[in-house]
Amino acid sequence: MVALRSISRGVPVSHAMMTQFATLSPQAHIDEAVQTLLQTSQGEFPVVDDAARPVGLLDKAALIRALKTLGPDARIADAMSPDFPTISQRVTLEQAFKLLQEKQAPAVGVTDSAGRLTGLVSSETIAEMMMVQQALPKGMRLGPWSRAAGA
Repeated sequence: MVALRSISRGVPVSHAMMTQFATLSPQAHIDEAVQTLLQTSQGEFPVVDDAARPVGLLDKAALIRALKTLGPDARIADAMSPDFPTISQRVTLEQAFKLLQEKQAPAVGVTDSAGRLTGLVSSETIAEMMMVQQALPKGMRLGPWSRAAGA
């Protein structure tokens, strides 16, 4: 925890978030979510409206549960959790980590000033960042914010 706070302090969340991820529509069917699950390595899927604003989260366990109980033709909206915490892309990674812990959420959505989903932060993302940071030579920091101009 101490190492994580040290690494994440002052780091903009926008520099440490996943930006390549699949999203789902609340009107889509469960069978579409199954295909997305099989085509990606994601375990959590943000559910977004037509304006790319987050409205929920569907994780792998909820997807499988919905497939068994509701069937493949059910809507994502019927299986997703509407409790998907989000933060502004202007906050720090430390704040995102605190939100992950407080909400006990599998992921936190990162939104732009219009409320559109632009990134995801999960405990996996943070763990990977810590592994990379620990592999760097002593005194070096991770990310583009740590490089000198023109480096």
